Amino acid sequence: MQSFKTVYFDIVGFCNAKCPYCHSGIHRIERGNKIPVELFEKTLMKLLDKNVITKGTVISLYSWGEPFLYNEIHNIINCINKLDLKYAVSTNASQVPFIDKAFVKNLDHIVFSMPGFSQESYSRIHGFDFEDIIHNIVTIVKDCRNLGFKGTFTISYHVYKFNIEEIKKCEQFADDHEIVFRPYYAILNHWWMLQDFINKRSPKEEVDKVLRDLFNLEDIENKMKSSPKDYVCPQFNYLIIDENAHMITCCQLARNHKEYSCGTILDTDIEIILNKRKNHLVCRECMGSGLAYYLNNSMAMPDFYKRSAKQKILALKQRIKKTKDLSLGAVLNLLAKTLICSRT
Repeated sequence: MQSFKTVYFDIVGFCNAKCPYCHSGIHRIERGNKIPVELFEKTLMKLLDKNVITKGTVISLYSWGEPFLYNEIHNIINCINKLDLKYAVSTNASQVPFIDKAFVKNLDHIVFSMPGFSQESYSRIHGFDFEDIIHNIVTIVKDCRNLGFKGTFTISYHVYKFNIEEIKKCEQFADDHEIVFRPYYAILNHWWMLQDFINKRSPKEEVDKVLRDLFNLEDIENKMKSSPKDYVCPQFNYLIIDENAHMITCCQLARNHKEYSCGTILDTDIEIILNKRKNHLVCRECMGSGLAYYLNNSMAMPDFYKRSAKQKILALKQRIKKTKDLSLGAVLNLLAKTLICSRT
């Protein structure tokens, strides 16, 4: 049976951000729930028992939800620590959790999702107070490091057409706090809105707004046509679970899609669920049309972005961390490539 290195496990099925291009934003289909701690633990135990996950798997406590809205997240983390698993969090930083030694014990990394670096950008996308977010990020980073956390913090900066001038400001903030900075193009991250856009069913006002804000949509048809005929979606390498312990077909599918779920993990044979996922019609159509290729290649780092010296150093540190199991020759080759890249 296939083992997964990365699992995206939503502990809450909702988010408090008001993103206009996201499933869990202002156009969400329905509000999800919070997973009971007992269900979370039993699900992980079954996945471990069936070798679907191993001690090397990172449990990412998010997919569409905001994990720090979970008021019992400390109990969720205690379950992970008890099973000796690693975990990760992606957050909009609107909330600061209680951070203690248990919180950082098996923490692998934290990602901060940011739609810009100004109140104007935050008002357009997340809807939060920008200064509050900055304060919360600094607090989370400081509290974790004060407890000995040596892992990575990353800012995932969503690049829109209106926030290009803010990229370097955000990078400087990241440099000042030794946070990895990763800008990438925002996408139309709502299945039904994207389907309407591709099939030219969207109202003109919506099309105009989408094209005004987002990159990589003007020539979406050509990008889909450029998909290799034998393209296999990388989503099959990830396990995605919602807060009801359903194994999800794909992180892009809306909750009201008929092939959203492959089955509940506790009630269904894992082998059956995994096979069902591979044979869903929506996956075959998505890969066959080139949409899967477009989606997995559109969230790219902009060509015009050039990393700061600090970011090059942080990238080198990350690469060195990954070399512990490599041969000396492989390590030297990796370092050589990094040094070459650092000159560009």
